[in-house]
Amino acid sequence: MQKVITLEKTYNVAKHSSEKAFTFILAKEFENLDVEIKGINFTKERYAEVILEGEDEEIAKNIIIKNYGTPRSIGDLQEGDVIYGRFREVGEVKFGLFIDCGIKSTTQSIDALYPLYEMREQLVQGKKVSLVNMVRAYGFIDNLPMFFEVVKKQVLGSKVWVKLSVESLDWLNSALNEKKEALIICGTTRNKIKQALIKSNHTEDIEVIERVGLLEYRLICKRGTRADGLIPELGYLLGRAKIGAQVPNRVKELTNK
Repeated sequence: MQKVITLEKTYNVAKHSSEKAFTFILAKEFENLDVEIKGINFTKERYAEVILEGEDEEIAKNIIIKNYGTPRSIGDLQEGDVIYGRFREVGEVKFGLFIDCGIKSTTQSIDALYPLYEMREQLVQGKKVSLVNMVRAYGFIDNLPMFFEVVKKQVLGSKVWVKLSVESLDWLNSALNEKKEALIICGTTRNKIKQALIKSNHTEDIEVIERVGLLEYRLICKRGTRADGLIPELGYLLGRAKIGAQVPNRVKELTNK
């Protein structure tokens, strides 16, 4: 039997939905392996812990770590490592975005920093754009999971700096390059999103519902649909879920400044 703690997180009101979703996702990934998912628990930090049993349990464990991360000591990190993490406290400071990557020192948990200068280089061609405007254009919200590359670490002082991985940049730009707006929704299930679309009569405005994490989704809008316009229509139907909008025209305006 193997146990592995991942960096997938639940929400206080959605543990059952998170467990069900993760079991379904992993079962599909392991369909060709001799392994059984014996259970999924959640730590006090709300990370998902997966219990595996079977001939291929070690292989399954390695797949989980690669795809969903695992808590790591700052001493084990190397520059260039690609790690899984999620945005937190978006907009609380002006010098960058904090990322929960499950990094720990001997005494504390450490949030990585995606600094403002890295954001500008990666997202707006180095233009001196404010963090608020980049967040608004790209739809970054709390709990959105992505992959990050470690740029630098400082063990003494417990600091880690990251930037978006190539994979995550490609994901961000995939809808933008097609000039399609998108909604980012964190903290609800696919079923609740579908119900909200039906109740608000906006099913026809969405081209694809794309899973990003356990309870995190991106909704690609049909060309011509304004994502911002859908937020008030769906928001009250989705309770505490966070919603952001990816808007190609905003990105274009920022890069043309």
